[in-house]
Amino acid sequence: MSASSSRVAILLLAAVAVTSGLALALVRPPTPARLSGYRGPMVLLGRWAHFVSRPVLAGAVALGISANGMTGLGAALAFLAAGAAAIGPGAWGWAGVLLLLGSWCDLLDGELARTTGTQSPAGAFLDSNVDRLSEIALFAGLAAALPERSGVLWAVAALAASLMVSYARARGEGLGVACPTFGLERPHRLILLMSALLVSAFLAPEAALALVEGTCGLVAVGAGGTALARMVVIHHLLRRSEASGQEAPAQAQDAPGAPTAGAR
Repeated sequence: MSASSSRVAILLLAAVAVTSGLALALVRPPTPARLSGYRGPMVLLGRWAHFVSRPVLAGAVALGISANGMTGLGAALAFLAAGAAAIGPGAWGWAGVLLLLGSWCDLLDGELARTTGTQSPAGAFLDSNVDRLSEIALFAGLAAALPERSGVLWAVAALAASLMVSYARARGEGLGVACPTFGLERPHRLILLMSALLVSAFLAPEAALALVEGTCGLVAVGAGGTALARMVVIHHLLRRSEASGQEAPAQAQDAPGAPTAGAR
């Protein structure tokens, strides 16, 4: 797992990305409905990802690969990326490559479930939990590799903020409130981390450390702000719902593990 081999792999992936991007510009397929909540560069990246995924998706269907199987493959790649991240700057290029491939599988599992008509609450639950475990593993790997205490603290803060972004939305939806899409969500965080890890393969170790530590800091601040904003928005929506005489679903209020009135 040398730095030079990771640079070759990254350049090959870049060539594929450029070629497929030109093909996308020529074909101009319609924007998937799932991207309606995003704006700007995220729409372009999403269109490209769906475009290049179509032949892989067709192959997965032909081979009989299940959505859960694709989720498992993505998790394995994400955990391998975390292990490479823990090794240090010399392996961060491979960590970025593995994270990219694992994220691609994470995109494909949902598309595979929709294509084969196998969507289910159990599959969605598994996918969401695997996503959280993957984030925990990745930031833990980065924290293990960063030599300075400040870097470790930024990695831990980025992990905590990322989990709070997901929890705020999940808890709000459990109480019957749909959280608007905004801020530094998981796709944005993954793109930032992947970009930093891939670019670090072409930098000196000191510059790579500074880049990855700075990216962890950016994720910590951005995700922290997103989590706080979601708390404010969801709390406001719940208060407005209470004022209008509507109550949150009883099953959400009484769900096992739900916070009690004194823990809000």
